[in-house]
Amino acid sequence: MTGHDGDDIYFYEQGDLVRLKRDEDGPLVTAYAGDWGRVMRVNPDGSLDIKFAGYSRAKDADMVRAVAVSRSRVEPCDLQGRPLLRGRAAVWDTRRSL
Repeated sequence: MTGHDGDDIYFYEQGDLVRLKRDEDGPLVTAYAGDWGRVMRVNPDGSLDIKFAGYSRAKDADMVRAVAVSRSRVEPCDLQGRPLLRGRAAVWDTRRSL
């Protein structure tokens, strides 16, 4: 799905791997672009709770997770934190027909 600013917005489930596209907003930024981890919870408003410890951060990191991260700030990623290829089919890595 495409958001108001033209960015892709995906629907996530608990257990999906995601990567932040932009830093968190606000006076106290705890999650930065490039951080990645596993979705621990999808909140009723669609925001995500993401666990970074054991993924892009050490298991004993001070900042273990981010709470209520907007879907528009994240994108799907693989087990190494690399963004998934856009516009390609999952099988055979071929382009989807439009």
